[in-house]
Amino acid sequence: MTRGRTQVTGAVLAALVVLVGITPIHADDIVVKAGILYVGNGQTISDGMLILRDGRVAQVGQSLPVPKGALVIEVILGSITPGLIDANAAVEADDTIMLSSPKSARDVLHDFFCPRHQRKAVMGCCGSTCSQALRHASGEACSECGFPNARPGLAVGTNPTSILAEDSSEVIPHTRVIDSVDLRAKDFDRLLRGGVTTVFVAPDSAAVISSQGAIVRTGGAIDRRILRETDAVKATIGTEPSWRGRGNRRPWRQDVTFKTRRPTTRMGVGWVFRKAMYDSRGDALGIPPHGADTPSQAAMKTLRKVLNGEIPLRIQARQRHDISTACRLAEEFSIPFVLEEATEAHHCIEELKRGGVAVIYGPIYINAPGHRAWSTEVAGARLHTMKALLDAGIDTALTAHELRDEDGLARQAMYAIRFGVEPQEVLKAVTATPARILGVGDELGTLEPGKRADVVVWSGQPFEATSMPVVVLIDGEIVLDRRKKG
Repeated sequence: MTRGRTQVTGAVLAALVVLVGITPIHADDIVVKAGILYVGNGQTISDGMLILRDGRVAQVGQSLPVPKGALVIEVILGSITPGLIDANAAVEADDTIMLSSPKSARDVLHDFFCPRHQRKAVMGCCGSTCSQALRHASGEACSECGFPNARPGLAVGTNPTSILAEDSSEVIPHTRVIDSVDLRAKDFDRLLRGGVTTVFVAPDSAAVISSQGAIVRTGGAIDRRILRETDAVKATIGTEPSWRGRGNRRPWRQDVTFKTRRPTTRMGVGWVFRKAMYDSRGDALGIPPHGADTPSQAAMKTLRKVLNGEIPLRIQARQRHDISTACRLAEEFSIPFVLEEATEAHHCIEELKRGGVAVIYGPIYINAPGHRAWSTEVAGARLHTMKALLDAGIDTALTAHELRDEDGLARQAMYAIRFGVEPQEVLKAVTATPARILGVGDELGTLEPGKRADVVVWSGQPFEATSMPVVVLIDGEIVLDRRKKG
């Protein structure tokens, strides 16, 4: 992460990274040593050491006495950071690629992702033959849809058609994402291998007011993985509540059925949001709600907690007018909120500062990935928006959302550095800042004495293209170890 420091050579890296699995390893005391230690609060320690005890950080410093019988983890040319935190992760419970499909994995992914093909046959789609179809078959990248070569088990993101939202209503804040999540899903392993130790499992954007998210760890003992079963409620301002649902859908020509969903416009999205809030407020005063799209009693009970500040609110908005709408709605109901994605937030800096809005920005992209490729909301993406938000003093965390592996959270941090953000600020944006936004800053986000021992030991400097997590610890347990054995 710090430019100018010695990099790990290919030979040394190869010697470091023999993968040995992720079964937790226990020790009474663990000492972690590396060339440089990043505390996460801006402090760095050359030849740094951590002493971990009972799942917590006991000591931080240089040349500390090693406790008798302690397990020592040392990567001389490496570095140490807190575990990364993704405050807006789209976690997938099922495998991304269904190997039982009669199609090849590459064709399945092409059908999911290609904005031109949209699950039609690769050949002869869109009324003509795809000029790039043979490249998909040969394993080359598609220059039309931008989707890279994919092999079973190596997909770069989660399934873009995966929806967790309940389709029976546009207002479902009483439902819980945690009830749809399998903590043994392979997606958590992918996050862990990227150095991500804690995630906010985000509701999807298929409802105007969606479910309550959860805060979970990506590894360790199953019975200690859940930090919070329920957390913030997510709302979406934009086009996605109109088209991301599975069972319900927009009207198509004259085909209108009981599954035809509302809203179908941005005006309709705002109307559903406002009506739900006013219905909930009125119901508490004994005014019976009426009319179309009236929320259920369970939904209104949860929304009253949102209105009272007992449950945090998040709003996904990408384009500038949607971000402005989110700010106005929050001001109308006096609800503080956290803004998600915020693709065009560089146009709304003063408005966000005025409202004291924290932002979970990302992912960073030029060509929109996943379900965003089907959206009309991504044309205004700019690579320096993260820097603009931080320069303005806006509390900003960085997210990879559904992206993994080569486009995961560590790589998002690298992109932010390349486009002007100082490395220490980027580290905060994936550790201390998301911990604070999630309300777990007293426990996570920095390597200070007393905090949970969530630690990543990197082969080189964090977020360098040649660097990767070598050892990952959660609560003082080794959950990933890529060091050479024997």
